[in-house]
Parts: sequence; structure tokens; C-alpha cells
Amino acid sequence: APQSLESRLRMIRSMTGFGSAEVQCEQWTVRVEARSVNHRELQLTCRLPDVFQLKELELRKLLERKIRRGHVYLVLSCRPRSGQSEVLVDEERLKAYIRTLRSVAESEEMPFQLDLATLMRLPGALKDMTTGDELRDVLWPHVVAATEAAVDSLTEMRSTEGANLSRQLEDICAAMERLVNAVQQGRPALMASYRDRLKERVERLLEGTDVPVNEDSLAREVAFFADRSDVSEEIERLRSHLAQLREALESEEAPVGRKIEFLGQEMLREANTMAAKVPAGAQVRQVLELKSEIERLREQARNVE
Repeated sequence: APQSLESRLRMIRSMTGFGSAEVQCEQWTVRVEARSVNHRELQLTCRLPDVFQLKELELRKLLERKIRRGHVYLVLSCRPRSGQSEVLVDEERLKAYIRTLRSVAESEEMPFQLDLATLMRLPGALKDMTTGDELRDVLWPHVVAATEAAVDSLTEMRSTEGANLSRQLEDICAAMERLVNAVQQGRPALMASYRDRLKERVERLLEGTDVPVNEDSLAREVAFFADRSDVSEEIERLRSHLAQLREALESEEAPVGRKIEFLGQEMLREANTMAAKVPAGAQVRQVLELKSEIERLREQARNVE
């Protein structure tokens, strides 16, 4: 049975979106934020605590199972839960700083002044509690869980945006089909109009003479004009591309963005050939409108995964 429009709309995804998730683990909160923008390939940029840098490849593999295209920015943070902030301060290092600074001030006969904010900015004043291998192993399963949840949230948003994209692409397809049909249906009237104008012009030129209009010559000229302005092959190829485009929109296989981009490129080539062939009049306007719709298609295709 034919698929409903709503079911088709869920099949393509946008490349832009955002998702986040938090997981509580003992005294720690693990938070992951993931956002994505357009990109021809899948590219991952991670901002991770130092201890998890060696785990980036595993996070990449996790993401590749869920996302195929786009530039994804992943930010992981691990912080103590409320009431646990004291574990971050390296008291012994701070005391050593204070003793050293006081000694320098006394030896130089300078006033000794310190404030806590300045001390906190000194190297090592705050512990990176996630640098320990033992704690890393404890937190890692929760990092994976938070990452999966954040990426799922991201893909859900990409699917929602994809539904909007699909509606726009459906509208563009319908508009292109109407224009292609209009160009094809206008061919007989165009030939008849050209023949009438040509005959009228020849009759004016022969007015006052006894030379009759040569119907065979007139027919040959109309046939030559018809052959020179024939766009039937371009129309057939455009219809084929439109059928493939609809198949891509209805496909359950992802990603389809590259295929849509390729089809848009091929359709523009056919439309440019048509524009060079058709004479002035309604057909020119229809072909120009067709090119405009194809450009819209190509622009939207850049957002499709």
C-alpha cells in the first residue's frame, strides 16, 4: 500500500540539531551536550576532560552508529554534585603557594596581600578529579549513557527538522512536476503558433505578387524549428530525476542528502539545456520558474543528512 505523507516525512533528517543529557553518579554529575550543523561528511569535534581524551575513538564509534552526516560538536563535563565542591581544592598546594609568596614579599620588603580568587587561578590550585584512572573507570559507563541519551535527543531534533524539510521538498517536487507538464503540454500550441506567424510573414512578403505560399517549404521550416527547439529528451530525463527524487524522499535508507544534491545538479543541467532551446514566450517563463525551483531544491538538500 502507498505510504502516507506523514510516514514519509519521518524518513529524512536535517543535519542541524541539539541534544543534551545528564547522569548522576555517586558524587558526580556527568553532562553531555551535542549539537550539529551542515557538513558534506561526518565530522566530530569533542571537548573532553583530559582523562577521557583516549576514549574519543569509542565516542566516535558510538556516534557513527546513529549519525551519518554533519559536523557534530560534543562537550562532556564531569563535576561534583552539590555539596561536594571541597574535593576540588588542593589545600596543600595552596598552602605552599601562600608560604612561598609570603617569603618573597618579606624578603623584598613588600606588603603581603592575597585574595582567594587570585589563588584559585594559580596552576594546580584546583584538582582535576577526573584524571585518576580509577575514577575514570567508574565514570565511563555513565559517560556512555549520557552520550547515548544526548545523541538520541539530537537525532530526535534532526528528525523533527527533517519532517519540515520533507514538506518543503514535497512542495518543490510538485511545483517542478507542474512546470514540466506545462512545458510539454504547450509544445503543440507553440508549433501551431509558430506556423501561423511564419505563414503570415511569408504572405506579407509575397503580397502583390502572383507567387503562392509554398506549403512544403513552410512545413520544412516548421519541422526544422520543431527539431531545433525540441526538449522532449530533457523532459523525459527530468521526469526520471523527479521519480528518483521521490524515491529518495520515501526511502528508509539514510543518508539521502548526497543523492538529492546530485539529482538537483543533474536537473539544473537539463533545465539549462531547455532554456537554451525554447523560444521566447510562455515556455521561457516556465523554464525559468523551473530553474528557480531546482535552486530551491539544491539549497534545501544541503540541510539533509
